[in-house]
Amino acid sequence: MRIYRHVFFILLLGTVLGLSGCKTFHIDHKAHVSNLNISYGEYYLKLQELTSNDLADEVRKLQKIMTTIPTKSPQHDYNMQIKLLLLYSLPKSPIYNTFHAKSLLNKIKKEQDKISLATISSNEKALIALLYDQLNQRLLMRNRLLDQQLRYQEQATTQKQTLSDKINVLEQTIIQLKNIDQTINKREY
Repeated sequence: MRIYRHVFFILLLGTVLGLSGCKTFHIDHKAHVSNLNISYGEYYLKLQELTSNDLADEVRKLQKIMTTIPTKSPQHDYNMQIKLLLLYSLPKSPIYNTFHAKSLLNKIKKEQDKISLATISSNEKALIALLYDQLNQRLLMRNRLLDQQLRYQEQATTQKQTLSDKINVLEQTIIQLKNIDQTINKREY
């Protein structure tokens, strides 16, 4: 009987702690994620759970909000910019674009001295710094791949030209050999 009380107490304690300490988010796919009051890291994770249609809705909503920013507070402006930045950075997003993400991130980093940016937590600043590093690495890798692809194309063009030159030489040799053969055949008759 004593064991049952301990088990019951542990289960009750676990349930109470679980309910009080855990944050759970349920995304209603009809509601926009940008309405949720969550950290940028959590926002990015929630974006990953959305369907492509829901992501497109989220993009449209943020872009609409961004057009009305001048009437909003600077913090709201910054908040929407970061959320848009996260959408640009999400590979399955309909607006995924590393260059736009990096450009927006550079703009945000230039504005870091403004008072509106001072209110974000160090965790969110760390996320932005990590995203900055990741975007730099992604662009660096892309540039390296483009350079490598360009070198391969140049090598292929050079090889193609070399082969074309060799074919021309062989065709000229064949013509000369045919002429020699015709001359030999005329002498024999």
